[in-house]
Amino acid sequence: MDVKNTQMLILVVGFLDLLGVSLILPQILPFLKFKGISPTVSGVFNSLYGGIQLCSSPTVGRWSDIWGRRPVMLVCLLATAISYIILGASQSILVMVLGRVVAGIFKHSQTIARALLADITPEKEHSLMFGRFNAASSMGFIIGPMLGGHLSEVEHGFFWVCLIGASFFILDFVLCWFYLPEIENVKKESTPKTEAENLGGFFTFVKEINWDIFGEIFMIRFLLSFSALVYRSNFSLLIDQNFGASPKIIGYLISFQGIISALAGFSTGAVSRYYGNSKQELFHSSVLLTTSLFLLTVAPSLTLLLLCLVPLCVGSAVIRVSTTSLIVSSCDPLQIGSVTGFSQSITSISRMMTPLIAGITQEISVYGPGLTGTFSAGVGAVLACILSRRTPKVKEE
Repeated sequence: MDVKNTQMLILVVGFLDLLGVSLILPQILPFLKFKGISPTVSGVFNSLYGGIQLCSSPTVGRWSDIWGRRPVMLVCLLATAISYIILGASQSILVMVLGRVVAGIFKHSQTIARALLADITPEKEHSLMFGRFNAASSMGFIIGPMLGGHLSEVEHGFFWVCLIGASFFILDFVLCWFYLPEIENVKKESTPKTEAENLGGFFTFVKEINWDIFGEIFMIRFLLSFSALVYRSNFSLLIDQNFGASPKIIGYLISFQGIISALAGFSTGAVSRYYGNSKQELFHSSVLLTTSLFLLTVAPSLTLLLLCLVPLCVGSAVIRVSTTSLIVSSCDPLQIGSVTGFSQSITSISRMMTPLIAGITQEISVYGPGLTGTFSAGVGAVLACILSRRTPKVKEE
């Protein structure tokens, strides 16, 4: 196996993955509004995906540990493409729900890609490769929102957006079918699992996980992901309400965040080498996130808000890499897929909660989502500080 070529393939998969996702996601709420769906039902619809991923992430990760990364990746890519075709062709909310359910179960290509990188990359290079993967994925987020915005304005625009998004996942499927090898050093679990245990991966893994090692890391990941997501959930509405920005300006602001996130992702390897300590890196980046969220909340002008988006994107990029590195370096190689899948479930919980909480807090005050995110990030920063000062626990053999 050529490790460099496989790493490059995974980066391409990550880029096309988020290109397809960012093409579609910004268009879902406007389409629901066009269909006459109420904001409450739209919020429930948005939360559905995160709720399903909460249970499906560790299950799919476990499947990749048992059956191999390649076959599970192929199934996930093909099923995700089908889910977007269903979403685009739907003429009723029930069919749209079906499409999101399928996506919620199988949209785990990013999780498996990270597990693949952990399998083939030496531990000392994990931060570098995870940073490059996040950067490649963020580059997809630069193009997707603008392209989707233009396509949505043509006749049957939502259908074409979903169809083109699905085509990116089909392209990923073809690339992985021909060029992704089964990773030889992915070991199968020595103790056979019953089918019920395999299908109940989330609840099984909750019992098996070593909470002494992972509990604090997972809590920090939840608080920090929640803080960023609760601010970004209503970002378009906040910008429109505070500054009267047009959809075109909002689209450019979203793409600007993708550019900064991509640049930050490519630099995270150098940042990790500078620190040489993922815990200290996590603490400092969480402080940066907290500060940027507060400044974004009180920003008096669009120019200052644009400047404050830079530390938000940089802090978020470093946090993703440092938490992933901490999690992967602390777990048994046989459980990398399960652990990273469970870690993704932490983000899914945040994604499930934030649309509703952002809406409620914004009704109380226009500053509600920002202040909620600032508080959550601040608590995460305190826990990260405590973690950074603690003597490392030795993972079980």
